[in-house]
Amino acid sequence: MKILVAILVGPAAALLVWGVVSVALRERPRRLTEALAPYSVGGMSQPGVSTGGGSEFVESPWMQRAVAGLADFASRKGLLQLLKRLLDQADLPIRPAEGLFVYVVAVVLGGAFGLLLGSPFWGLVALGAVGVIPWVALSTLAKRRTQAFTAQLPDMLQLLGTTLRSGFSILQGLDTVSRQLDDPIGKEIRHVVAEARLGRPLVEALTEVAQRVRSDDFEWVVTSIGIQREVGGNLAELLDIVADTMNARARLRREARTLTAEGRIGAVVISVLPVVIGLFVYAVNPTYISPLLHEAFGEILFYGSIVLGLGGILWLRKLVDIEV
Repeated sequence: MKILVAILVGPAAALLVWGVVSVALRERPRRLTEALAPYSVGGMSQPGVSTGGGSEFVESPWMQRAVAGLADFASRKGLLQLLKRLLDQADLPIRPAEGLFVYVVAVVLGGAFGLLLGSPFWGLVALGAVGVIPWVALSTLAKRRTQAFTAQLPDMLQLLGTTLRSGFSILQGLDTVSRQLDDPIGKEIRHVVAEARLGRPLVEALTEVAQRVRSDDFEWVVTSIGIQREVGGNLAELLDIVADTMNARARLRREARTLTAEGRIGAVVISVLPVVIGLFVYAVNPTYISPLLHEAFGEILFYGSIVLGLGGILWLRKLVDIEV
């Protein structure tokens, strides 16, 4: 069994390393960048930034077939769409099909290394860790970027309102916002301005940003701009009202986090305490806790406690998560 696993581990490890390096070092083709340069914010590429083309990740035919087959299967299950949404939300320059392929190879490799340790239990642990950690990290990055985007919205609305009062058009105001504010909102608004210059309706471009970033507050802004462009009115004053509303909601969120801080800390302590006590007892007196790992009834209690603990963690997280 170990020999078979070792035979599978070598090619899988090489494939994983090759995939990660290829995705990380891949350069984008320069034709599209050069074609869109006159329409981008600023009109020209930044000096010192290479736009040269290079190799693609899936060059060999058999690799193309493997990635395409996995992508087709994941697309039918809806997994590829979920991964694409998270990658767009986190603003990671990775193709969903290639990222999913590297992820599957990493999961197989992690499970194989766990089996090499000599126990199916550790194989399942390694398989679960490699399978869950990338999704948790990706979701965390996406959520943090959305939060950073939402935190910049009041500044964006105030700056946009100021430019509109100065006599600029809304497209010129968005151009100013894209230049003055940092990422992520600056980068997203630069995309909007570039698409609007290419002829795409402004509200449609803003709606796509709201869907990609998944910000409810920005959807309010887009709805306000769309209504104003249809019925008319003072857009600067409307944006000021929306900005004041967002500032009030941000204060409520901070107050809610302050009031629930004790509950969140208690949830962390309750979650970590059983694991720490179990490891301490196992280190001091392994024979005392060995029935949980080597007897049938003990294993039922052990795995059952893990399931109940995970359920309690999710319940506590939901309990202290207050939507404003």
